[in-house]
Amino acid sequence: MRTKNSDYTGGKDAVDPFANFKSSVVIGIHPVHGLLMRVLDKIQRIRSFVNDKELQVPDESVEDACHDIVNYAILAKAMLVEEREKISSDG
Repeated sequence: MRTKNSDYTGGKDAVDPFANFKSSVVIGIHPVHGLLMRVLDKIQRIRSFVNDKELQVPDESVEDACHDIVNYAILAKAMLVEEREKISSDG
């Protein structure tokens, strides 16, 4: 996970594990809203599986999509906690 995260957050010396998610602010989207969009993509994938009883791209199973949703929720929680702590320390 750390290796993959390194590729998305600016390299092995990057210090912010959420950097790739926070980059959504460049286009005016709150990072948690960006995560929610990713969750919706996974929900659509699960919906396709339920409707069609199969997925067209076999590299990611429906179970993987479910795990991704859980992981995105954990990331969203961590980012919201970080944001709340920053607000508390600034105030």
